Amino acid sequence: MTVWTFLLFLLVGGAAFIVLGSVLALKLHGERAAFKENYQRFHFNKRTAIAISTTRSSIKFKMGSATKPYQFSDVRSWDKHWHRSKHEGTIRVSVRDIEHPNWTVSFGNEREMDKWYELIRQAVNEGLKL
Repeated sequence: MTVWTFLLFLLVGGAAFIVLGSVLALKLHGERAAFKENYQRFHFNKRTAIAISTTRSSIKFKMGSATKPYQFSDVRSWDKHWHRSKHEGTIRVSVRDIEHPNWTVSFGNEREMDKWYELIRQAVNEGLKL
């Protein structure tokens, strides 16, 4: 193999890597746009997501490939956990659903997790309007 052949392989491999990365980024952007459509607030982290719409009294969750919206009246309870050693936290929401009774949303920032915990509390219990 000559130096020029090696450089050609390197160039083609780099171009393929860039194209693949661009396709994955566009796919992720499209999935996020579809998830947050018609919701006023939303959060994404590590293949999990949450979105709230107070005008529709709806909360939507995503864990992996599973996505499902619920009415505020379907939310039973929620709690939060911050893992100091991992520097990440979760909010776990229990809903009235036989197939998916618990949803867990990941957070990389404690303030963001606290903000979402309060948003859920006010939206479900106090009729918060965003």
